[in-house]
Amino acid sequence: IIDKCIIWTLPLFKKGFKRDLNTEDLYSPLKEHQSNYLGDKLERLWNVELEQSEIKKKEPSLLKVIVKAFGTRTFFYGCLIALSELLFKVTQPLFMGGLIRYFSPASNMSIETAFLYVGGIVMCSVGNVLSRQSYMMAMFHIGMKMRVGVCSLVYRKALKLSMAAMRQTTVGQSVNLMSNDVNRFDNSVHLFVYLWYGPLQTLVMLYLMWLEIGFAAVIGVATILLVIPIQAGFGRMLSVFRLRTARRTDERIRFMNEIIVGIQVIKMYAWEKPFAHLVSLARRREIQAVRYACYIRGLFFSFEKFSAKIAIFASIVTYAAIGNDITAEKMFVVTGYINILIKSMTEFFPRSIAQISECFVSIKRTYKFLLHDEIADETRLSIMERTSKKDGDNYKTIDNNVDYNKVNSKSIVNGTHKIGINICDVTAKWSEDLNENALTNVNLDVKPGGLAAVIGPVGSGKTSLLHAILKELPLKSGSILVGGSISYASQEPWLFTGSVRQNILFGQPMDRIRYKQVVRVCALERDFELLPHGDKTIVGDRGITLSGGQRARINLARAVYKEADLYILDDPLSAVDTHVGRHLFEDCICDFLHNKTRLLVTHQLQYLQTVDNILILNNGAVEATGTYQELRELDLEFAKQLDLEVEDMELSALDLCSKELELIVITHLSLNEPEPVKVAEMRKRGNVSAEVYQSYCAASGNWCLITFVLFITVLAQIFISSADYWMSFCSILPPS
Repeated sequence: IIDKCIIWTLPLFKKGFKRDLNTEDLYSPLKEHQSNYLGDKLERLWNVELEQSEIKKKEPSLLKVIVKAFGTRTFFYGCLIALSELLFKVTQPLFMGGLIRYFSPASNMSIETAFLYVGGIVMCSVGNVLSRQSYMMAMFHIGMKMRVGVCSLVYRKALKLSMAAMRQTTVGQSVNLMSNDVNRFDNSVHLFVYLWYGPLQTLVMLYLMWLEIGFAAVIGVATILLVIPIQAGFGRMLSVFRLRTARRTDERIRFMNEIIVGIQVIKMYAWEKPFAHLVSLARRREIQAVRYACYIRGLFFSFEKFSAKIAIFASIVTYAAIGNDITAEKMFVVTGYINILIKSMTEFFPRSIAQISECFVSIKRTYKFLLHDEIADETRLSIMERTSKKDGDNYKTIDNNVDYNKVNSKSIVNGTHKIGINICDVTAKWSEDLNENALTNVNLDVKPGGLAAVIGPVGSGKTSLLHAILKELPLKSGSILVGGSISYASQEPWLFTGSVRQNILFGQPMDRIRYKQVVRVCALERDFELLPHGDKTIVGDRGITLSGGQRARINLARAVYKEADLYILDDPLSAVDTHVGRHLFEDCICDFLHNKTRLLVTHQLQYLQTVDNILILNNGAVEATGTYQELRELDLEFAKQLDLEVEDMELSALDLCSKELELIVITHLSLNEPEPVKVAEMRKRGNVSAEVYQSYCAASGNWCLITFVLFITVLAQIFISSADYWMSFCSILPPS
């Protein structure tokens, strides 16, 4: 038993004594503690709750989901600790009173009986410690499971947020939910039992004290109960400040994230001090809310010692006032009962109210985050999609008040009507609060294997159209039919910390032939020659070690490497040179993807002669559509720019001829070279220096303030000890 409880940790402590511990020394988590298992469990229950709330026409409850997942075991452990404390804590004062009776002059108790009382006191102490610590360990495990499960739920939700929902939330809120709010489960779950056990224990203690001192017990218990409403009020105030602190923390984290994203611009313009001042102001507002919460929390916990002494004083004075003699036995027994009651009702019970109130605030914040709109679920198929699959075709539908009369469903079933992209009378807006639509009555038909281009001025709705196809932008009316799977290259290239190859593969299996082809058509061969480890070079956060053109081409290569039926490319040519852009357009978009359906957003009008269909957008509406020749004949302001690009296109062709040799290089893919090793962050070893403690104390205020706090602490302990001395003095007074 000792080995299972304690000794199994000794090898880990020995390692830590000999050297610094690292992540490899830690034990693997149990299956029931893993985030994927707990996340799946909570996500399944949350989805059921969402379905039931839709049926019953009421709001879903995240609290109900958590109770379903962990409530049974939490209540079971709560019942065990309640029985344990009633058994060990209640009987210990009785054993103490019996032992004190042995030392009274009029006692005729035998020494054997006294030893039995001593044994009872020891057994109660040992039993209480073992049961209490076992309960705490079990409840902290449950709290950890709640934290990990909810954190996984928030993480999964963040990955599925639509663009409209991302406009309503911030990165700071997501980070704060996963790093701060979920920690409330660890701090509060072990206190749940005192919400019902505290009142039950009060009734038991009142009965036992009535047997000892009669009516005086009611006065003592009433004194304790009078303090509870005050502490409950403090608990509600703490929840208010907790919500205020969380909001200000969200603002600070959002602000810091924006600074990190734009740190290059800040450094370039030497704006460090102004932004540092703004960060200081945001942090000061957050600390102000934290400080007020700490003041209330200090008053909250001070009532524990105060109410204990007042309750004992009131009980003993009342007992003596009604004509009873105070004995040491009754004094210690009543004091023991009141201390037990004080621990439960003025410490744990109000603390449970405060912590659970903060926990409810965190659950409410998490609940609101989980209700944000998601990208449309591709597994929810429309009637048209299910019908078309009977003949082996694959169609995905975004259905928002869709009118399918414009598409002959019979031809789809027979397989005679092939779909690349069919957009029919689409009107969409990012939010119902906005007055203007992002798209208005947009129509577009791209044949399977065709190449269509979307052009227009800045802010005309080109990217919004792509987001509508990707189910990021909710539709008000119309329909979008997409034939097959989609691969998307975003307008703003993004990279994660890892090798260039990992950013291109993005978790897909390695196909060396296709990989080499993608590298060639995306003009990355020369870059791999220049990079220190070729395509295994580690890029920094957001690809900060690469140029803008390199990031754009890697972003395009990731989309092209994926096998898909439809490729949506959002302006991939704007960040590259003219000759590289022509190479990407001709070799990658036109040649390598020639049998795929392609939708290209671009400002490079010189490439539009070979495009099958061109859509001109302006203010979210279709200004014109047709082939290159058809648009040139139209008397449109934007269409006139097509003629101006012809001359630039011819000059670009000459420039391309002079640059061809730079693209015909020996491929340097480093397929057989070892991966470069990521440099670990430096860790300082050894003991914590005195300067650290000194700086920590200095940060808490000046030395006069620290000395004053220490003086107040010592003075408070003197008053507490004086009250104990007064009670011991009263117990030895001769009977009146």
